[in-house]
Amino acid sequence: MSIIQYVCYNGEILKECMVPAEQGFLYGYGIFETINIGKGKPIFFEEHMARLKSSALLVGLNFDENYSPLLADCEKMIKKNQLDKGGLRVTLSKGTKKDLILITARENHYEDETFQQGVSICISDYARNEQSLLVTVKSNNYLENLLILNDSKSKGFNEAIFFNSKGYLAEGSMSNIFFIKNEKVYTPATNNGLLAGIVRNKVIELLKHHEIPFEEGYYRKEVLMEADEIFITNSLMEIMPVRQVDDSEYPVKNESFTNHLKKMYKKEYDII
Repeated sequence: MSIIQYVCYNGEILKECMVPAEQGFLYGYGIFETINIGKGKPIFFEEHMARLKSSALLVGLNFDENYSPLLADCEKMIKKNQLDKGGLRVTLSKGTKKDLILITARENHYEDETFQQGVSICISDYARNEQSLLVTVKSNNYLENLLILNDSKSKGFNEAIFFNSKGYLAEGSMSNIFFIKNEKVYTPATNNGLLAGIVRNKVIELLKHHEIPFEEGYYRKEVLMEADEIFITNSLMEIMPVRQVDDSEYPVKNESFTNHLKKMYKKEYDII
């Protein structure tokens, strides 16, 4: 019996494939972390690696708890790409002989003007499955989120948010969501079907540390729409004001609590 040796890649017959023809590539069997780069340094690197390790255990990937070599590789990528501000994506994917790590760089397109204006979000018609095995994992299976995000952008929105199968607020396609009502901050509890972002967790720490009224809970659409302010978070945008949800508008002001919280966040964690 002959051993299969050749592949066809973009119409060219090759003996060695330009991409690894393994489960990580063929089936999206992998996980990743997007790390914010500020002042040429990775922000919350340890927290990202802890979550990568937790996700690896859940999906059966091998990840060395010694983060030093990976940190060194990230620092090399930052230097090579001359990144003062930007992002690194660390991807861990399933390999045949060993699991593989890929580090890629990207720009951070969130500028001051965006924060001053705020973003618009729409409510997706699709429900988040809070019982999904992968709902708490930042996996490479991102196609559903990407399709819904692209659809929302085609309609003029910046982001789409999900409610879960029980009708409770969950998360965005690439963000966590918070809202403010009567000087109290609210965000969905994790069992609503969301991936708890690093910045989400840091915001919660900040609120608790400064004894700002706060609640994680279960919120239906009408509760969200009655909010005084809304903001979303992820590693690259950090804390982003929301100016519009579907057809409803929300004020984005310099003296808003969202902007106050953003300043507190940057000061607390020494982020420029």
